[in-house]
Amino acid sequence: MPLTPPRTRRARLLTAGAAVVVLVGGLGIGAQAATAAASTRLDAAATSAAATVADARDRYDALHAEQEAATERLEMSEMLTDQSSRETLAAALDETQSRDVSARAEIESAESLLDQANGVDGSLLTFGAPQRDAADALEAIEFDDLARLEEAVAALGEPVDALAAAVAAWHQEQARIERERYVNHVWAAGWYPELDACKGSVDLTARYDGVPTIAEHWSCGGKDFPDEPGTVIRLKGQHEGLYRVEGIVKMLNQNTATSDDLPRGYDLLYQTCQNGQSSTMSITALTKVG
Repeated sequence: MPLTPPRTRRARLLTAGAAVVVLVGGLGIGAQAATAAASTRLDAAATSAAATVADARDRYDALHAEQEAATERLEMSEMLTDQSSRETLAAALDETQSRDVSARAEIESAESLLDQANGVDGSLLTFGAPQRDAADALEAIEFDDLARLEEAVAALGEPVDALAAAVAAWHQEQARIERERYVNHVWAAGWYPELDACKGSVDLTARYDGVPTIAEHWSCGGKDFPDEPGTVIRLKGQHEGLYRVEGIVKMLNQNTATSDDLPRGYDLLYQTCQNGQSSTMSITALTKVG
């Protein structure tokens, strides 16, 4: 075979070089176009996702506030109603708390994807692949756990209302009890003149060496004073407050007893002569409860 002339060889080399330049140039233009398109898509996905995530965060915060309000209602209802309505709300709150954890993690994951999208590799060598992957991830964001939390919080409405009604009923009952509660007016401190005035109980503490005691004649109100243990009464005037009756803790004969015979250790004592007889002076103990 004859040798290729030098001129022809050079022409071929130039043609091959030109083809390489065209190919490289084409690849560069293609990389730029692919990267630009991917970047544009990612920007749009990030803008949309940012709005969606912000909305999700606002929804979550509002739901969390509702949970806290329901929890506060539950805590404040202690001792104010029956356990049934409290247990129902407590169970519903337990459900929302487990949903809350999942919803919070879901939102935090979405926020993390947004942060990662800001640092995606945008070099031409990748032809926009990282941007497309990031856009795919952002466009796939959903808040299923948040939706389930919304359902759980919405379900709090009924037990919250039921508890509120139970607490209201309890307060109404307490108001009724208070209206019907026995009330005794300790109108003065003194001795026989005040007792004989028959205006209410008289504070005898000073006469009894500091042992806190009130008294009435049997005919002036003593016969009506409750002595059943556990009864709650209200005192007005001196020694104002609610007291639980502990029952008759001692019987004394006024003719032989002194203040030394009075029982000690109680918040207050109530003295009256049973059936008006000084030989059967009852001492009822009272404990202040409010």
